[in-house]
Amino acid sequence: MSKDFYKTLGVAENASQDDIKKAFRKLAKQFHPDRNKGDKAAEERFKEISEAYDVLGDEKKRRQYDTMRKYGAFTGGPSFDPRHSGGFDASQFERFFRFDNAEGMDVFSELFGSIFGGGSPFRQARSRPRRRASRGRDAAVSLSVSFEEAMRGTEKTIVAKNPGAGIKQRRLRVKIPAGIADGGKIRLRGMGFPGDNGQSNGDLIVTVNVKKSEQFERRGNDIHSKVTVSYPDAVLGGKVQVKTLTRTINLTIPPYTKSGTKLRLKGMGLSVNGTQGDQYVEVVIDVPDTLTPRQKELLEELQKTFV
Repeated sequence: MSKDFYKTLGVAENASQDDIKKAFRKLAKQFHPDRNKGDKAAEERFKEISEAYDVLGDEKKRRQYDTMRKYGAFTGGPSFDPRHSGGFDASQFERFFRFDNAEGMDVFSELFGSIFGGGSPFRQARSRPRRRASRGRDAAVSLSVSFEEAMRGTEKTIVAKNPGAGIKQRRLRVKIPAGIADGGKIRLRGMGFPGDNGQSNGDLIVTVNVKKSEQFERRGNDIHSKVTVSYPDAVLGGKVQVKTLTRTINLTIPPYTKSGTKLRLKGMGLSVNGTQGDQYVEVVIDVPDTLTPRQKELLEELQKTFV
């Protein structure tokens, strides 16, 4: 057996998965390239640690590896002894181990490469192509922002796990584009898991969760809101303060405005991909709960004029 992964991680052969994980995190933190700039020896050590954990940290791969150690490299057996068969019988060896997928074949090739002169006998017997080095996997994280922040655009700091560095975390600044929708995704290139054999890193996918607003509602690029006005202002006209996404303005209420009327604020909506939206303000007439004697008297007099 060319590599002893248990020795690489410094754990016993009967170590639990938790012990293996703890050992890997400790060593990965010690030899990670980010902490050993320019140290080739540390870089190689980190690769060895990662390779060992890739096998021992996976229950299926670990069982295959342990079986290889027991039967394929140290003790052998009649089926695998060239003296008994006149040569190595790859088909017998393959029937014994029964690998289910190409990934398992790659593990075998790594472990027995030095014994069989480079490359698995399975590959010679079955002519299966070698698995190519692949790009790193993408990582994912969620981020919540207020409705106003999502509409105006902002920057946020997120704390994400640093792939390949054990439990180490990193802080990243994320630019939230104006007008992003709830569930929108932002891709941070190269911030995901490291690739195999020098291949590019994966990306970090940030899913943005937009909180609901009590004042605004989005419909496409338009913003909808409501404003309450008194009955005299609705009938005679007046001004009322209205909030937009960027500031508070004085909105003119035309005379004889009915409840439910929507007044348009041109250009006060969202600007997304060159398209500018508007804000629509729905007028709600306030009906008082109580009246003073004088107010009631005046309304009764007014009511008589409509008869």
